[in-house]
Amino acid sequence: MKVKLEDIATKTGYSIATVSRVLTGKAVGHSKSVEKILQAARELGYRALRPIYQLDKLPLEIALVAQHHAEEFYSCLYESFDRISSAQNIQMSIHSVKHSKNLLDELQLISQFNDGIILMTPTIDSGEYTEIVKSLNSFPLVSIAPIDENVIKTITFDSYQGGWLAAKLLVQSGFTKFGLITGPLIKWEAKLRRNGFVDYLRGKDFKVEWEYNGDYSFRSGEKAFEDIEKPQKKNFGIFSSNDQMALGFLHTALENGFKIPGDFGIVGYDNMPYSKVFYPKLSTVNTDLDTLAESVIDYLVSIIKKQNEKNNRLTTTLLPVNIVKRRTHDFK
Repeated sequence: MKVKLEDIATKTGYSIATVSRVLTGKAVGHSKSVEKILQAARELGYRALRPIYQLDKLPLEIALVAQHHAEEFYSCLYESFDRISSAQNIQMSIHSVKHSKNLLDELQLISQFNDGIILMTPTIDSGEYTEIVKSLNSFPLVSIAPIDENVIKTITFDSYQGGWLAAKLLVQSGFTKFGLITGPLIKWEAKLRRNGFVDYLRGKDFKVEWEYNGDYSFRSGEKAFEDIEKPQKKNFGIFSSNDQMALGFLHTALENGFKIPGDFGIVGYDNMPYSKVFYPKLSTVNTDLDTLAESVIDYLVSIIKKQNEKNNRLTTTLLPVNIVKRRTHDFK
C-alpha cells in the first residue's frame, strides 16, 4: 500500500501542510518537527529528502548491492561493512542482484529508500556502469570492484599488487617452476591478479608453465589438482586467485599422498579466517576489509552531505595488500 501524507500526519500529529513542507524540502531550520516527520516517513516506507536537512540524529541509509556467492568472502565483507556502519550510526542494508533480470530497475528502487549505494558487481562492464550512472542521475554511488574504465568512483584493493607479491614470495622461496589458478576472467580483479603474477615472473625470466581457469570455488581447486596431475607436474610454486580454490587444491593434493610444503607450494588470496584454521596453514595475500569499509563509507558520507565536492571525481583508489606468510609457500 502506498504511503500517503495523511499517514505521516496521523503518526506525527502534525498537519498535512506541515508534512508536505518538510517532505518537499521547504521547511526552515532543523526543528524537532522536521526530524520527527522525516523519521516517521522513513519508518512508514516513504522516501524523504534526508540530505537537504543534514540532521545528525537521523541515520543515513546506505545499501550494499552485491552479486552474492555462497562463500566466506561475502560473509566477511558484509560483517565488516555492518560493523563499521553501525559505529557511525549508519543503517546498512544488503541486496543480492546475482540473479537480477533488470539491474537498472532494481537499483532505481533501492535508490528510493537509501541515501547512497555501494556496488560489488564485478561481472558488469564499463558500459553497464555508464548506464547505471545515467539512470540514477547523480545519485551517490561507489564501486568496490575494479572496472576497466573510470566511469564511476571506485575504491578497491590493488589486485595487481597482490598477484605480484605472491609471485615474489614463491620466487624468493626457491621455486623455479610456476603454476596459476585464476579466478573467472570475466571479473576484472581476476585478470589483474593474474597479470601481476605473470609480470613479476617475466621480470625474473620465469614463466607460468601451467594454468587452470577456476571459478573461485573449492571444487575448482580440486579440479585444478586433477588437471595438474595429468602430466605429473611437481615442485611447482602455485598462486591461487582466492583462498577457497587454494584450499581445494591443497586438500586434494594431501588426500592423494603429496606434501605441501614439499611437492608443491601454494599462495592464496584474501586471507579468509579459514586460511589459518586448516593444516597446513595457508600463506596468502591479505586484504583488510575493515579498511575498505571505512574508506568507502567515509567517501559516501562526504558526498551525501556534500562536505567535499572534489571527492566526487571519477577516480580509482587502490588500497594496499600485503603477504601473510604461514606454511604453504615453502619450497621444502
